[in-house]
Amino acid sequence: MITGIGRGSLAEEAEISPGDILLEINGEKVLDSLNYQFLASQRDCTEVLAIKPNGGTIRALLENGGDALGIELAQDTIKVCKQNCVFCFVSQMPQGFRKTLYLKDEDIRLSFLYGHFTTLSNSQDDELARIIREKLSPIHVSVHATDQAARRRIVGNPKDDDILGKIDRLISSGVEMHAQAVIAPGYSDGDIWERTLEDLWERRVGHKGNGGVLSLSCVPVGLTAHRDNLPFIKEIDQGYAGLWAKRWKREAPRYALPDGEPWLLLADEWFTRAGMKVPGRRFYSATWNQLENGVGLVRRFLEHSKRFIKSDRAKGFKAKRLLLLTGVSFAPYLQREAERLNAQVGCSISVAAVPNAAFGRSVTVAGLLCGRDLLAAAKGQMVSNRGAIVDAVVVPGSSVHPVFGPRHGHQCDLGANDGIFLDDMTLAEMQSELKTQVVSGGENFSQMLTNVKRAAV
Repeated sequence: MITGIGRGSLAEEAEISPGDILLEINGEKVLDSLNYQFLASQRDCTEVLAIKPNGGTIRALLENGGDALGIELAQDTIKVCKQNCVFCFVSQMPQGFRKTLYLKDEDIRLSFLYGHFTTLSNSQDDELARIIREKLSPIHVSVHATDQAARRRIVGNPKDDDILGKIDRLISSGVEMHAQAVIAPGYSDGDIWERTLEDLWERRVGHKGNGGVLSLSCVPVGLTAHRDNLPFIKEIDQGYAGLWAKRWKREAPRYALPDGEPWLLLADEWFTRAGMKVPGRRFYSATWNQLENGVGLVRRFLEHSKRFIKSDRAKGFKAKRLLLLTGVSFAPYLQREAERLNAQVGCSISVAAVPNAAFGRSVTVAGLLCGRDLLAAAKGQMVSNRGAIVDAVVVPGSSVHPVFGPRHGHQCDLGANDGIFLDDMTLAEMQSELKTQVVSGGENFSQMLTNVKRAAV
């Protein structure tokens, strides 16, 4: 359905209106918003067929020169995953969260637009052909294992298609992709992992044809405390993580592209779980490939911190008294940088590692901390510090999200520096409980300072 028409646009001139149904462009059925953009860009003159609410039709030839027509479509329905992966995080979610958090998306459009990973299990011949035709590249693919028996065991589907066959079809037609393998002991490590690595390296970008695998990340499996009735998976402990990190950090330079760009990527959690220093800047992609997958987040923060603390802007923290809350895995790195900032500009910034009671203590990343856990940690710190005054409590930027639309039947009207946690608590509600300013830390000290100043701290 058409939800909006640009003022003065070609669509408006053709008397196409909100509420109309866009049926065809150039004689082809419009599948969704992304498909609409592709079809509208193919010709200088675009033929549009739409149907009015009263059943009448409009057929118009718009001379758009391949540019936009001025049509806005309703939000597309997200395609859901039909697999039962043994380590699917959604299946390990505790009860009581909002419904949208239990949605398992498996949507090639989200893979292309936003970097969501897809197993390609929903992608049959017609969708693979669409990816090729519409040049949806790069996409992000959860491979996990290239051995078919191992992959079927992982995804919980004895009829899962040949993943390498799909990848080969795409890259032979020029499609590029970023790949990931979640490493679960007994499922995707050992010989299974090494075969996956070599199979995908053989398909690296630039090796054969125009397409290829741009990067491969290995990510340690994440297990919550809510795995009732799910297959047993051994947790990746400090020792396992340390052995993996040491070996594959050493091996990674062998898997570099001709221009020196790293291809084999290790998620930060290998190093944080092992209690190791994260590698230096050159270990990571120049463009921070797979940053959204937890690859290089700590190193990027440290690189920015090093520059920021030496800058004049850092003086904005002078005399500030802040309590920084973060996940257990990131706390040691943040603590060291906060101490450096304190010494450099004369501020009082303390750091508290927050255990994750909602998902389980084995979940240590900041982005999965809920409001109640952060609130409890802040209260505990204030008590243990004998009521020492802080100007603001700073929560991880990755744990708080913007709010759009209704919540619990009410419209949320949140400020620019406000947001909502996974458990629906808002920054404003936390602030009311603590009777202290609460702000998002953003991605680095510079963004943190901006938010602290915006809150008039």
